[in-house]
Amino acid sequence: MLLKKIPLISAFLCCFVFNLFSCDENDKKHCIRTPKLAVVLIVDQFAYHYISKVKPFLKYGLKDFLDNGVVFENAYHPHGIPETTPGHHGLCVGTCAKDHGAVANDWVKTDGTIEQYVDDPECPMIGAGQTEDKIGKSNKKTRVDGLSDQFVLKSTNKSHNKVFALSLKSHPAIATACRMGKAVWLDSSAGQFVSSTAYFDKLPEWLIKFNEKHPIQNMYSNVWQTAYPKDSSAYDFLFCDNYEFTAYKESMIGRSIDDFCDNCIKRSSNTDKGECFVKNPQSSQLLLDLAKQCIKANFNKDGNERMLLWVSLSNLDLLTHFYGPDCMEPLDLIYHIDKQIGDFTKFLKKIVNSKDLLVVLTADHGVGPIPEIARKKGHKLACRIMAESLVKKMNDFIKQNFGLEKVVLDYEPTSFRLNREVMQGLGKTKQRDIMLHLTHFLKYQPGIKNAWICEDLRNSTFEPFELENFYKNQIYKNRSGDIICQPEPYCQITKYPTGTSHMTPYDYDTHVPLMIYQKGQFERKNITLKVWIPQLPVTLAKVLGVGKPSASTFEPLPGF
Repeated sequence: MLLKKIPLISAFLCCFVFNLFSCDENDKKHCIRTPKLAVVLIVDQFAYHYISKVKPFLKYGLKDFLDNGVVFENAYHPHGIPETTPGHHGLCVGTCAKDHGAVANDWVKTDGTIEQYVDDPECPMIGAGQTEDKIGKSNKKTRVDGLSDQFVLKSTNKSHNKVFALSLKSHPAIATACRMGKAVWLDSSAGQFVSSTAYFDKLPEWLIKFNEKHPIQNMYSNVWQTAYPKDSSAYDFLFCDNYEFTAYKESMIGRSIDDFCDNCIKRSSNTDKGECFVKNPQSSQLLLDLAKQCIKANFNKDGNERMLLWVSLSNLDLLTHFYGPDCMEPLDLIYHIDKQIGDFTKFLKKIVNSKDLLVVLTADHGVGPIPEIARKKGHKLACRIMAESLVKKMNDFIKQNFGLEKVVLDYEPTSFRLNREVMQGLGKTKQRDIMLHLTHFLKYQPGIKNAWICEDLRNSTFEPFELENFYKNQIYKNRSGDIICQPEPYCQITKYPTGTSHMTPYDYDTHVPLMIYQKGQFERKNITLKVWIPQLPVTLAKVLGVGKPSASTFEPLPGF
């Protein structure tokens, strides 16, 4: 009797096993194929508003993401002061500065000095950057763990998960590497990629060889050629050739770095050739070439190891601060990045099976128009508010009303630090009275919408989508200023008389692309629901099968 049942039992077991390891088309999100290689491409300052402008002219990597990936059309950073450091933290740790502490690239300390987020004298630089005037760097000021840490912690005795974070700037690499990843960045003055003892005892051999083979000084004579003919409709936009309010008054296109620095730059600033290089399409190509070498040297597709690679393309940010988003330079750079990313993703697909490859493309923040150009576009209230002049007005106002000198020390960014030596000599009632007077004064200045005493803002309650809550998200004790200020739309409080920035909570500064692709898993879908960028690391943790960043309270992205 039992022998007669054996075929039936075998058939049942076969069906059970088949169903266990197969996915219903309608239930794919519950049957995720864990990728062996995950690559997060972060295009610094790539605002979503670029997409509608350049989309008709995209042919390569960016087009591939838009056509074949899961595209989140309404992804936002919940920041009142979007900047490189809080933006990259949101992408990796899944929370806001109120928890992770990285309120900005730097901040004014209580004694009036500037504190750089990445500076750490206890972790000396290694590589070409190891000189007496170079302060060491690490991630120790970040108060929470991130996706990179969770990924490394998932390693076992038989397999070791690896994390590398590569960038043209130190802040993005250090923010995304967290403490357990390996951060590498370009020292533009030395012309080589470097790191610190927080990540390596010495530079790995693959990186030393890459530096030897790719000295950036050899690229200074290369001319910036446009991706399309100059008379193409790809550049046929208003103000594309307007350099009246840019920091550089001449175009970089059609010129070499040698020519541009020796002629244009020396007439307007002391910018060196290394600083020009990191604004050039060659720098993003160099970084992607480094990413290829990093993968070749550290990723074994046939083993049990897995890799998470962060690549932050910083040149769009470094360029657009000077030229604004409307000039030909940033538009052409995007077209070059489109081609470069296309070539890079082809390389990735040769390295690993497409089903074992997850690729993400996003940005750390957006960018606003040059205020003077915004006025020409019809935003009549757009204005540039010079920070130094505003600080002087605030001090004059307090002197007139309270007889006190130099109460306001400095501005950095969108917040004001008060002079502790002056304030501590006053009673708490008078201190608060002075701060209330300052917030009232600021609210009546042209171009300023609102101002708060920092502690009042911290103790207020808002809905998650309210702009006031974006500012509250970025308050951290002793790192945020005493007075927080919100400009009106298209207005900027800045230390610079030309160019543009991204220090507001408005759509152009916080709305960024977010696209995710893994063949057979996450593809060909457009999601219009509003989502938050800190949902991304929580989502990636789920896909990669690791713990989510411990301080994050965000849910995974819809559809994952």
